[in-house]
Amino acid sequence: MSETGVLNQMAFVVPNIEEAIDFWTGTMGVGPFFVFPDLHAERADYRGQDLIYKFGAAIAYSGDLNVELIEPRGPSIFDDFLKAGGKGVHHTCRFVDDMESAQAELEARGGKRIQGATFGPGSEIAYFDMTGDESVILELAQLPPESQGLFEAVKAAGANWDGKTKTMSLAM
Repeated sequence: MSETGVLNQMAFVVPNIEEAIDFWTGTMGVGPFFVFPDLHAERADYRGQDLIYKFGAAIAYSGDLNVELIEPRGPSIFDDFLKAGGKGVHHTCRFVDDMESAQAELEARGGKRIQGATFGPGSEIAYFDMTGDESVILELAQLPPESQGLFEAVKAAGANWDGKTKTMSLAM
């Protein structure tokens, strides 16, 4: 079994998260979305340099697939994508149990780390260019147990979605 697990997320970088939620709930039939207005890392890197990048995000599930919407708020690979006219899927993600082993596996396959961050103990993400031209970016995400419960709650909300409610919040 691969250290990098299975693909479980498709992420879309968007210029306006509220408009994107309207599209996904109304046109694509995915919802409800749980919005995280400002995500801030404790430590982060962007293209080999220390830089704490900022972004907003929203997640929902369609079956077992996690759909993430990301609105960049400054320099990052997300902002680069929008500025280059990017549309559609920005990256896919795999949840992993051992970030160090998973990163080593991707690097052995030719992946190049282009961005990453830690958000607290046991919470780390890293993005890898898998093709040399950033046409395929793979995110690895190691989550602490409490975050895993959050994703299960979002997944349950998607399974029971009324088809109308655009956003919800979790009682934390």
